[in-house]
Amino acid sequence: MLRLVAHIDFPFYTPKDAFPVGGAVRDLLLGRRPTDLDYAALDPEKAAEEAKRRLGGSLFPLDPERGHYRLVVGERTLDFTPLEGRLEEDLLRRDYRLNALLWRQGAVFGLPGVEEDLRRHLLVPVREENLYEDHLRSLRGVRLAATLGLGLPQGSQRALARHARHLQAHPEALPARERVREELSRLLLSPKAAYGLRLLERVGLLGVYLPELVLLVGLHQGGVHHLPAWEHTLSVVFHLLWLWPEAPLEARLAALFHDVGKPLSRRFDPEVGRFRFLGHAEVGAEIARASLFWLRFPKEVVERVAGLVRRHMDRLPEERKALRRFFLRRQDLLPDLVYLMAADRLATRGVETEAWEVLGRYEEALKDPLPQRPLLSGEEVMALLGLREGPEVGRALKALLEAQAEGRVGTKEEARAFLLYWRGGREAQASGTPDHPH
Repeated sequence: MLRLVAHIDFPFYTPKDAFPVGGAVRDLLLGRRPTDLDYAALDPEKAAEEAKRRLGGSLFPLDPERGHYRLVVGERTLDFTPLEGRLEEDLLRRDYRLNALLWRQGAVFGLPGVEEDLRRHLLVPVREENLYEDHLRSLRGVRLAATLGLGLPQGSQRALARHARHLQAHPEALPARERVREELSRLLLSPKAAYGLRLLERVGLLGVYLPELVLLVGLHQGGVHHLPAWEHTLSVVFHLLWLWPEAPLEARLAALFHDVGKPLSRRFDPEVGRFRFLGHAEVGAEIARASLFWLRFPKEVVERVAGLVRRHMDRLPEERKALRRFFLRRQDLLPDLVYLMAADRLATRGVETEAWEVLGRYEEALKDPLPQRPLLSGEEVMALLGLREGPEVGRALKALLEAQAEGRVGTKEEARAFLLYWRGGREAQASGTPDHPH
């Protein structure tokens, strides 16, 4: 039997014979402003067309055979699905009680128990068997817990864990990878991403969707590391968002995968009397690339994350010119790389002060912006040095750009003089004669 939960005004347009349901109603009760709206309608196509006449936007069928339609109005999305049976029957088919809410004529109705869920901010499945109707629902539950700051009581965790074991035993039941990618991205983009990742591991879904990372759980590191590898990873994610709340998805993914290569590179070193992880950054970059491609992340995202993982162990040079050159060569990874390196240090006992050094030296070194292009074009370099088009022109342009970053070259005249000097050094090296004196 439906329960009257609250009396509220629904601040968005509602077509005739359509009822706002699910997340939008939940968000209003939790004091959040919804961005996407869901409607259960007697005639979804008719309701969607009515909303388009009133609101404008673009209307297209998501699944016309099942009666699913979507209207996009600016940044807001309105989804219309059929109302199957009575209102109570429709809500009983949904995933979690907090999503089994319906607005009608100024009142919100829900299932028994939802008042307690709202009061205590808990996420409880409507029925455990509903998780098996759409196998993404367990992952969505973890994502909702993280993004909405909800608790998962023991009963909910046990239900999700049973569903995770089912997916492990039946990989053919896994949801479409694009849907998985979307849920994982939304979880990582939450301010409580580390909490969500911990829940993912606790209920067994880490092994379903990110099995590469399960090998970090319980992995002892030693040395400067006071945390096992998985707890260290969660700490790095937490500290990245503490340092940089607006961190983009690529930086968050890199924090998640930065040590994924450690289980495969773990070797005992008798000279130091402990295990070491030499080469783990390079190994981890390849694992991250394979995992993210499997999840259908765009190529540019995958390559940036792989680059960040590969470079996260790089050491900053001491001398300023070398530091500027260091940042120039990694310019396409900035500022993500610097924040990742700092977060990694904050999650490691004994080197926390290095985090502030990394950030401070980055800020100091880039008070003067790095050059974006050489002062001379490729054609000018070819004419000056008498070169034909080829790799040597690229090497000359790279050397010039680094000289600009170091502050040795600031004008076109200085650029020409530098390149003539650079060519002389190359020729002397090729002939085996001593190089020019500096």
